[in-house]
Amino acid sequence: SDYRKWAANSNEDPIPRPLSLYIHIPFCDTVCFYCACNKIATKDRTRAQPYLDRVHREIAMQAELFDASRPVEQLHWGGGTPTFISPEQMRELMTVTGRHFHLLHDDSGEYSIEIDPRTVDADRIAFLTGLGINRMSLGIQDFDPRVQKIVNRQQSVEMVAELTSAARQLGFTSINFDL
Repeated sequence: SDYRKWAANSNEDPIPRPLSLYIHIPFCDTVCFYCACNKIATKDRTRAQPYLDRVHREIAMQAELFDASRPVEQLHWGGGTPTFISPEQMRELMTVTGRHFHLLHDDSGEYSIEIDPRTVDADRIAFLTGLGINRMSLGIQDFDPRVQKIVNRQQSVEMVAELTSAARQLGFTSINFDL
C-alpha cells in the first residue's frame, strides 16, 4: 500500500517526472565466478519464456500505477545475461514494455543492456539498435587472460574491440566496460 501511495503521489507532480525502468533477466549459460547477481546458470533456453511471461504481467501491473504520459527516459535490461534470451523474446519484451509505458523512439532516452561479449556479434548488436537500445555495458572484468580463466570469463581484446567498433558504427551513444 505504501508503494501504491508513493506511485500515485509521483503522478501528481506539477511537472510530470520521467520514469526509469529496470528489467532483470537472470539467465546465463555459464557461471562467472566473480558474480554475485541473482542468476540462473543453464544452457536450457526454454527456461526463459515462463519467466518472461511473468515479467510481461509485472510490466502491465506496474504500468497501472503510473500516468501513461510519463516518458521512460531510462530503460535497462540487466542480469544475468539479457542476451541469453532470443531476438524474438527481446522484441516481444520491448513491445510489451512499449504497450504499457511511454517509450521514446527518438534516441533521446538511455536504453541500455548488459552484455557478456561472448554472447553477441555485430548482427546481434544491429538487432539491438533496431529495438531502440542505444547503450551497452560490456562485462569484460579483466583483459588479463590469467584472471579471465580464474573468473571463468574469457574473451579476447580483439573480440571486445570488434564489438565496440560495430556498436559505434551502428550508433550506440554509450558503451561501458565493467572492469
